Amino acid sequence: MQIIYKVFALALLLGVLSPLNSQNQEPAPCGTRIGVSPWLRDFQNRIHSSSRTDDVLYLPLQVHMVGTDQGTGYMSTKAVFQAFCTLNEDFAQANIQFFLANPINYIDNSGYYQHEFDGGYDMMAQNNFPNVINCYIVEDPAGNCGYFFPGVDGIALAKGCTGPNDHTWAHEVGHFLSLPHPFYGWEGETHNYSSPAPLSWEGWQVEKVDGSNCTNAGDGFCDTAPDYLNYRWNCNADGFSSTVQTDPNGATFVSDGTLYMSYSNAACKSTFSDDQIAAMRANIEEVRTNLITLPPAVEDITISAQDEINLLVPASGVLAEGDPVTLTWEAIPGATHYIVQVNPFNFFSIIFEEQIVEGPSIQISGLQPNRTHYWRIKPFNWYNTCSDFTSSSSFETGITTATQERLPGESFQISPNPSSTGQVSLRIQTTTNTLANWQLIDSRGSLQQTGSFQTSTGTQEQVLDISGLPAGLYFIQLQLDGRQSVHKLMVN
Repeated sequence: MQIIYKVFALALLLGVLSPLNSQNQEPAPCGTRIGVSPWLRDFQNRIHSSSRTDDVLYLPLQVHMVGTDQGTGYMSTKAVFQAFCTLNEDFAQANIQFFLANPINYIDNSGYYQHEFDGGYDMMAQNNFPNVINCYIVEDPAGNCGYFFPGVDGIALAKGCTGPNDHTWAHEVGHFLSLPHPFYGWEGETHNYSSPAPLSWEGWQVEKVDGSNCTNAGDGFCDTAPDYLNYRWNCNADGFSSTVQTDPNGATFVSDGTLYMSYSNAACKSTFSDDQIAAMRANIEEVRTNLITLPPAVEDITISAQDEINLLVPASGVLAEGDPVTLTWEAIPGATHYIVQVNPFNFFSIIFEEQIVEGPSIQISGLQPNRTHYWRIKPFNWYNTCSDFTSSSSFETGITTATQERLPGESFQISPNPSSTGQVSLRIQTTTNTLANWQLIDSRGSLQQTGSFQTSTGTQEQVLDISGLPAGLYFIQLQLDGRQSVHKLMVN
């Protein structure tokens, strides 16, 4: 039964999609040709009597990042998050917003990375998550910038068409939420635009300028003007096409390039029509109710602006001994995760090390010893990926390459902690005779005290005078033969 369904679904999709050779061609704008569905036709007949709300609808979205069998070719996380931010900006006028339902799902499969529609079906059937909008970012989705596959309810996007200034993502999600192209009925047709259009193409009426058949022609929306242009086109300064078209009555017009669902270039697009918005919202509330979630609190969305990293460990000018190196920074309000980038040079057009972490700390392994490294962070949460990267900070790596982890039997404690007295005790248990180096760093990353002492096998204590420190959060960093440990100290 599953095989029969797959063949039927592929036949259904390929019957409305032009066959494409995806090699050595510019990508087509969109491989989706869903028509005016029975649900949409019913809604358009009652569009002005339907109840409407202005509440923001939050929908879960799953990003699947597809690479080659060797794990190469992925779109960068930064670029994906920028494109996701653009998607939410595009849907803001509709009071529809998307959030990342789960961490990015990485798929290493060259057959999916560059695929035809049968490969796209397999990709989605094997990897779709339930109750989310599944979006796959690949190199080549069957020769298109993107497509929505109704048979398996997934979206494929070309990474080359999914940048922060592109609107392919919004276009395909529009299809997912029931919208056809404004030129529906003209897909795959050729026409001499200097001649009047026929009354219909293959049984579907051609929309007229006077609006007399707007509910039964084109996309079925009366507030989207006629459009016969089924290829990628440029708009003029007013957002309209330079190609003049003629309707069946002989009336001339130009196409509106501001609509996200048109085939105009990305720079032209800026809007959904009011009726398109009404249809998408109704589709969510009537058909895709499994996607509706409780709205988040304001504090779950807003991220405080941050231009610089408030570095805690290592402090500025302090050597970061050991491998791995621990980087710790002050948490940014509203952020639940951070993209951390580390480079051996102070520019980030090429990224040597990139990780996503929960919370304001990370361990980086394998850094080059005895040189300056630069790093920056981008705070985000599942609702908001729009924050910029901070400016970069730097640290020096030492020549020590020993492990940072403690040896068996070693421990490090601070007491009392929290402390309201004039001193604290560092209690150290070690199995080696070595020199211990310590640093006391405040919450702004400034070095307050530093010192060293000789340890011996067993337990010993080192007393620190903190009587001159103001109340607040501090960090004590201890180094033993390249092994590094960082602990918080709260001074009341």
